[in-house]
Amino acid sequence: MSSRSQQSPRDVIIVSSVRTPLCRARRGAFATTPPSTLLSAVLRGVLLRDRSNTSDANAPTLVEPSAVEDVCVGNVMSPASGAAAARMSQLAAGLPHTVSLSTTNRQCSSGLQACANIANAIASGQIEIGIGCGVESMSTHPMNRMPPPDVDWDEIKRQQEKLGNEDALDCLIPMGITSENVIKKYGMDRKSLDAFAAESHR
Repeated sequence: MSSRSQQSPRDVIIVSSVRTPLCRARRGAFATTPPSTLLSAVLRGVLLRDRSNTSDANAPTLVEPSAVEDVCVGNVMSPASGAAAARMSQLAAGLPHTVSLSTTNRQCSSGLQACANIANAIASGQIEIGIGCGVESMSTHPMNRMPPPDVDWDEIKRQQEKLGNEDALDCLIPMGITSENVIKKYGMDRKSLDAFAAESHR
């Protein structure tokens, strides 16, 4: 038996997962709902045994909220106060102040990175129980209102000329253009991508 198939006391087990519905940016049902409200509902819901009544503060939970040792929230577009909003969401969801919280930004895979951070912390023995999650609202914080990076543009251009590439300025390429470039490079088509997306929700 390979070492990969052998069980270990430090194996990471997912015991609960929830998500909010997806809606259209600026026109969907959650267009005026702050990300903090969405996050609080998810953090509350992931703990519950029975999610039919999430408003009951005394509803039975899978684990005691105080047993959770860390929460990591992936997010990209929130302002500088986003970490404080995430902490407020955690406390409003019933997770006590003894539960630590951090945020992480890895662009479109921020929520995935948050889950990886928690999984790694469990696997390494730093914690026993944690929550990895992500939250984003393109209605509240749309990409077209994002301010440009705070950099020395002249210095960036000088360094690029020395290196002979435009990698630094390529960081400003919009996500839509990036997806088109990836599709072209790897020969992807809309039909197979839609099928993959649909399968991921089963």
